[in-house]
Amino acid sequence: MEHSVQLGTQRYHDSICKSLRELSKRERLPIQIIEQQHGKRWLILCRFLASSLAGTENEEMVQKIQRYYLANALAETILLHWEKEHVRGILKKNKYLIDDKGQEILNKALEYLNKGLGQDRAYRINRKTKLVTQILSCLNQSLIFDLEGFLSFRAQEYKHDVSKAVEFAIEEYIVEKEYLEFIQLLKHFVDTQTPQLESLHVGMTSKGEFHLYNEDGEDITRDYLEDYQLDNLHELGYEDLLVSSLIAVAPRQITLHIRYNGYKDTLQTIRQVFGDRVRDCSGCSLCKDF
Repeated sequence: MEHSVQLGTQRYHDSICKSLRELSKRERLPIQIIEQQHGKRWLILCRFLASSLAGTENEEMVQKIQRYYLANALAETILLHWEKEHVRGILKKNKYLIDDKGQEILNKALEYLNKGLGQDRAYRINRKTKLVTQILSCLNQSLIFDLEGFLSFRAQEYKHDVSKAVEFAIEEYIVEKEYLEFIQLLKHFVDTQTPQLESLHVGMTSKGEFHLYNEDGEDITRDYLEDYQLDNLHELGYEDLLVSSLIAVAPRQITLHIRYNGYKDTLQTIRQVFGDRVRDCSGCSLCKDF
């Protein structure tokens, strides 16, 4: 038995109709699309024709399946088109689109939304599922659905998820900016320091304990950690001490003899601060000790 759903939209007519036609072709959904324009507003009548499911399922179940397909098409339109505009609006409101950094944050936020936020790699799927559920709830109450009205008044949970991704992108941008400024400060300090050693070798045990050696292979760790109790280095923080020690020595060349898998961020910081002064040893007698 035939039934109809009327969709209203001002800005997403082309996308909705395209999604519905693709859906009809892909899923062999018997649907007739009738479009009417009233000024800037479009009314799209979706007339579901008699379905092959009608002979095997009751009428109510057939209509639920058809509305589910319709909800999917509407959700996809929101994700593909409205979402980017909404993110851009949030950034503009917070004055983050006044220069190039705004585009960087926008791209980062969209990456989170499309590829996953934090550890949640199914982030986009989960958002779409929420949208489909909310749209279906509206369609079960009324066969007249206004897309912009839904987004303004009914999609609060979904919009909260989008805002969360934008906040995450802004926070990460600020952290990255502060980190780069910190690196530049350290780099400038190192470049203006008089090197205390021509060459310094850094070794690290499997527990993350580091040792410093001069070019003659002599352990000089204690010489640069006189103010610390070596037995309590874990409490003080090995990573901070390593960076501080290297900056204090400011050697012309640093050779890393490291097989330890930790401290990746710290080692990256060292490479960024000291640049081409740093090299990784491919294997030597000192490496065997670690």
